[in-house]
Amino acid sequence: MSHIFFPDAEIACETLEEGRVCRKIRAHDGALMMVEVMFKAGAVGSEHRHVHEQLSYCLAGEFDFTVEGRTSRLRTGDSVYIPTSALHGTVCLAEGRLLDIFTPQREDFLRK
Repeated sequence: MSHIFFPDAEIACETLEEGRVCRKIRAHDGALMMVEVMFKAGAVGSEHRHVHEQLSYCLAGEFDFTVEGRTSRLRTGDSVYIPTSALHGTVCLAEGRLLDIFTPQREDFLRK
Protein backbone atom coordinates (compact mmCIF):
# COMPACT_ATOMS: atom_id res chain seq x y z
CA MET A 1 0.00 0.00 0.00
CA SER A 2 1.26 3.47 -0.91
CA HIS A 3 1.71 6.09 1.78
CA ILE A 4 -0.45 8.46 -0.28
CA PHE A 5 -3.61 6.47 -1.10
CA PHE A 6 -5.33 4.12 1.35
CA PRO A 7 -8.14 2.15 -0.36
CA ASP A 8 -10.72 0.80 2.08
CA ALA A 9 -10.58 -2.67 0.46
CA GLU A 10 -6.92 -2.96 1.53
CA ILE A 11 -7.45 -1.94 5.17
CA ALA A 12 -8.16 -4.66 7.72
CA CYS A 13 -10.31 -4.00 10.76
CA GLU A 14 -8.18 -4.80 13.81
CA THR A 15 -10.26 -6.31 16.63
CA LEU A 16 -9.72 -4.52 19.93
CA GLU A 17 -12.56 -6.22 21.81
CA GLU A 18 -14.17 -9.24 20.15
CA GLY A 19 -17.60 -8.39 18.75
CA ARG A 20 -17.57 -4.92 20.35
CA VAL A 21 -14.72 -2.69 19.12
CA CYS A 22 -12.49 -2.70 16.03
CA ARG A 23 -10.39 -0.09 14.24
CA LYS A 24 -9.08 0.69 10.78
CA ILE A 25 -5.98 2.80 10.32
CA ARG A 26 -7.37 4.93 7.50
CA ALA A 27 -4.21 6.88 6.61
CA HIS A 28 -0.87 7.76 8.15
CA ASP A 29 2.55 9.20 7.41
CA GLY A 30 4.69 12.08 8.54
CA ALA A 31 3.23 13.48 11.73
CA LEU A 32 -0.43 12.54 11.13
CA MET A 33 -2.62 9.47 11.50
CA MET A 34 -6.35 8.96 10.90
CA VAL A 35 -8.11 6.00 12.52
CA GLU A 36 -11.75 4.89 12.35
CA VAL A 37 -13.01 3.05 15.42
CA MET A 38 -16.28 1.08 15.31
CA PHE A 39 -18.16 0.47 18.58
CA LYS A 40 -21.18 -1.64 19.52
CA ALA A 41 -23.54 -0.16 22.10
CA GLY A 42 -22.16 -0.63 25.61
CA ALA A 43 -18.53 -0.91 24.50
CA VAL A 44 -16.00 1.07 26.51
CA GLY A 45 -12.84 2.86 25.45
CA SER A 46 -11.12 2.70 28.86
CA GLU A 47 -9.57 5.85 30.24
CA HIS A 48 -5.97 6.27 29.17
CA ARG A 49 -3.46 8.94 28.23
CA HIS A 50 -0.78 9.30 25.55
CA VAL A 51 1.64 11.96 24.35
CA HIS A 52 -0.28 12.49 21.09
CA GLU A 53 -2.74 15.30 20.46
CA GLN A 54 -6.04 13.82 19.31
CA LEU A 55 -9.20 14.98 17.59
CA SER A 56 -12.22 12.66 17.61
CA TYR A 57 -15.14 13.22 15.25
CA CYS A 58 -18.37 11.26 15.74
CA LEU A 59 -19.30 9.77 12.36
CA ALA A 60 -22.32 7.90 13.77
CA GLY A 61 -23.86 6.86 17.06
CA GLU A 62 -23.75 8.38 20.51
CA PHE A 63 -20.90 8.42 23.05
CA ASP A 64 -20.26 9.75 26.54
CA PHE A 65 -16.71 11.10 26.23
CA THR A 66 -14.66 12.06 29.27
CA VAL A 67 -11.54 14.25 29.12
CA GLU A 68 -9.72 15.07 32.37
CA GLY A 69 -12.85 14.35 34.44
CA ARG A 70 -15.21 16.41 32.26
CA THR A 71 -17.90 14.39 30.43
CA SER A 72 -19.92 15.41 27.40
CA ARG A 73 -22.23 13.51 25.07
CA LEU A 74 -21.03 13.27 21.45
CA ARG A 75 -23.53 12.60 18.70
CA THR A 76 -23.13 12.38 14.94
CA GLY A 77 -21.26 15.46 13.73
CA ASP A 78 -19.77 16.39 17.13
CA SER A 79 -16.02 16.59 17.83
CA VAL A 80 -13.68 16.65 20.80
CA TYR A 81 -10.07 17.84 21.15
CA ILE A 82 -7.81 15.86 23.50
CA PRO A 83 -4.60 17.61 24.52
CA THR A 84 -1.33 15.74 24.90
CA SER A 85 -1.25 13.51 28.01
CA ALA A 86 -4.90 14.24 28.95
CA LEU A 87 -6.73 11.37 30.65
CA HIS A 88 -9.66 10.39 28.41
CA GLY A 89 -12.08 7.59 27.58
CA THR A 90 -15.52 6.90 26.15
CA VAL A 91 -18.64 4.78 26.56
CA CYS A 92 -20.69 3.97 23.46
CA LEU A 93 -24.39 4.52 24.15
CA ALA A 94 -25.67 3.77 20.63
CA GLU A 95 -23.67 1.77 18.06
CA GLY A 96 -21.36 4.13 16.28
CA ARG A 97 -18.06 5.12 14.72
CA LEU A 98 -15.40 7.65 15.69
CA LEU A 99 -12.80 9.14 13.38
CA ASP A 100 -9.64 9.83 15.40
CA ILE A 101 -6.81 12.06 14.17
CA PHE A 102 -3.45 11.88 15.96
CA THR A 103 -0.28 13.92 15.82
CA PRO A 104 2.32 12.62 15.89
CA GLN A 105 1.12 9.36 14.43
CA ARG A 106 0.60 6.42 16.81
CA GLU A 107 3.67 4.26 16.22
CA ASP A 108 2.24 1.81 18.78
CA PHE A 109 -0.72 1.17 16.44
CA LEU A 110 1.63 0.44 13.53
CA ARG A 111 3.74 -2.13 15.41
CA LYS A 112 0.82 -4.55 15.86
